[in-house]
Amino acid sequence: MVAFVAEWSRRRNIFTWLAVASVGGALIFTLGWLVAGGLQDHYNPRSDYISSLAAVGAVDPWIMILALVMFGVGVMSLGAGLIFSFNDNLGRVGSLGVLLSGLGVLLAGVMRHDCGVQLPACSIKVGMGEISGYHAVHDVVAAVTFVVAGASQLLISRSAHRSEGWRHMYLPSAVSGILTLLLFTLMSSPVLVGWVGALQRGIAVVASMWVTALGIQLYRLGAQGRLDPQSSVIARARRQGIDARLSRLARQ
Repeated sequence: MVAFVAEWSRRRNIFTWLAVASVGGALIFTLGWLVAGGLQDHYNPRSDYISSLAAVGAVDPWIMILALVMFGVGVMSLGAGLIFSFNDNLGRVGSLGVLLSGLGVLLAGVMRHDCGVQLPACSIKVGMGEISGYHAVHDVVAAVTFVVAGASQLLISRSAHRSEGWRHMYLPSAVSGILTLLLFTLMSSPVLVGWVGALQRGIAVVASMWVTALGIQLYRLGAQGRLDPQSSVIARARRQGIDARLSRLARQ
């Protein structure tokens, strides 16, 4: 068994490991908010934020903290893999955005809310501005992460549409990006304040499905040897050299 695992590990490349981390992170995150939500008292998944599961005073907050951190690492792993998978500017910017959104998820897990905002006493404190820096940073980081994640998915959808091995991810990425931005906009609306939990869980499900789908494709391409960090860098350098030569010829 040990020999088999060692041989399997030897044949894997960096993209395979990044893919495993991304899929695993999405799975742990989903299990985390499902399990942690069932342990809480006075908690309503329809109206209460996922963040409240990791807040100070929550029951077993470590579950949600761990889930957020692992998902953040997984999304960062996916972004790192995608950076070397797309050769155009849109793809690279979108991949960097995915990596940064993963960092945002990780920070949101570490920067906990002071209390569960679903509790009346906590809502009063938040309304009066009596919150710690951790609480405030969490809210800002979370909002920025939602926007960056949605925009990055849209950029990747454009790049995937013209990238070999990724074309079938064009539509899922576009739909995921649009839904993420739409649901976040609705979640920010005071009209639907009683549904913020459901809307946020909608974003979480969409994000987990998207990360899993791209992680699986990254794994497949890596296992097939169709992704190579060195060859990707060389290809970009060659293309930049060709563009530079064409530019010089145009000036002449």
